[in-house]
Amino acid sequence: MTDIGYVKAQSDNLPKIDVFMMTAYFTSNSDFTSTEIKGVKAARSARETYGDSAVGYVQVKREGNICTVKARITPEHNVRQKCYSVTLVCDEAEETVLSVQCEDCAAHKGGCKHAIAFLAWVHRRSEEPPSTSIECYWKKSKLSSVGTSLKFIKAKDMCDIPKKQPQPVCDANIAQASTSSGESFLSLLIKYSKEVGDTDNQLTKYYNEPSDIEKLSIHYLVSMVQEDKPKTPQEFIDYCKKQMHTKMCNEAAQATINQRDCPLWYELRYARITASKAYEAAHCKSFEGSLTETIMGASKLRDTDAMKRGRELESEVIKVVQKIKKIKIKKCGIILSPLYPIMGASPDGETDDYSIEIKCPSSEKSVCQYIKNNEVSAKCMAQVQLQMHLSQKNKALFCVAHTDFEKSKNVTIVEVDYNKEMCERLIHKCTIFWANAIFPVIFK
Repeated sequence: MTDIGYVKAQSDNLPKIDVFMMTAYFTSNSDFTSTEIKGVKAARSARETYGDSAVGYVQVKREGNICTVKARITPEHNVRQKCYSVTLVCDEAEETVLSVQCEDCAAHKGGCKHAIAFLAWVHRRSEEPPSTSIECYWKKSKLSSVGTSLKFIKAKDMCDIPKKQPQPVCDANIAQASTSSGESFLSLLIKYSKEVGDTDNQLTKYYNEPSDIEKLSIHYLVSMVQEDKPKTPQEFIDYCKKQMHTKMCNEAAQATINQRDCPLWYELRYARITASKAYEAAHCKSFEGSLTETIMGASKLRDTDAMKRGRELESEVIKVVQKIKKIKIKKCGIILSPLYPIMGASPDGETDDYSIEIKCPSSEKSVCQYIKNNEVSAKCMAQVQLQMHLSQKNKALFCVAHTDFEKSKNVTIVEVDYNKEMCERLIHKCTIFWANAIFPVIFK
């Protein structure tokens, strides 16, 4: 039976949840910007193959503009366990999602995946084409029915057993070596795989030695000092300085020129204060807030329209800047320095003389966040100065595309001179923030 005041959910009485309502809810809700619930996990939770089979017993209640939808979601790790109750509340007049809450799972207080799965399920129902028949959603989920008839199956029943038992095939060298040396079969298999060059299969790729570039990762550097943990942040920074070399850093910049399309770029940014976050880090007083989570890898579930526009226009803006300044701009990956191992920068491009930063504001109001009266804002100035400092450039071009760039092709270009004293003060403040906010997390 449905709860008091609720009716069974059907294809004709569910609220309409479009993609803009979902995006607005996720981006405005702090539960869904933490490191734990970052993009890949959220995408997996929202996938059709899970939600459509796990959601069942859906019921609806309307009070004025407020619509409440309840359902039970089968936990995928234990389909025999009691289903979790999930509740979605939305304002149909304002077209906003007010809340999505799972009431039973262990992670329900921090924006769990069941809430994401249910919201995505309601969205998919909203996107389905109209049908002449009405489907009722007050029914048992498909996932909860798994294992009700056939509890288990024996290995011998999975296929027909041949009359003549085949002899096990093995490498005599491996068998002999395992017997004589006492090494485990796994260690010998890995050893022989490397000898024959088969190092990219499902097993051995987890035992490959990291490349020199991968060894620049803070994650790798932390793992190398686990037995003798540094007592202070400065001890760890000094250790990193000894392990990082200029040649390795130059190779990393070349290997990551595709930036956000390169997994290694994300790995090398992890736990480092990048130029775009330097101003915030230098002025942040909270060591356990969203800035710390962002530095540790948290990201938005989906790009905003402004972010998407910026990525689409960046290459076009670079072409215009090249034409105006009569220069050739090269792509640039993440710039690291052995002298400042906890810092990093990813300019949008560079020349022999300039570091290039591109901004593409979508409205006149947002232009002021980057430039005002031909003066670069304090936050962007910190970003550009740190980019010059790490790339050892004396000049930078700060380029702001006009809001009507698609039509006008106009770009405001400000030439910025390197300020060593500003950079040193900035790095000092960032190091203090890193020592108090990031160091305790990576060595927790």
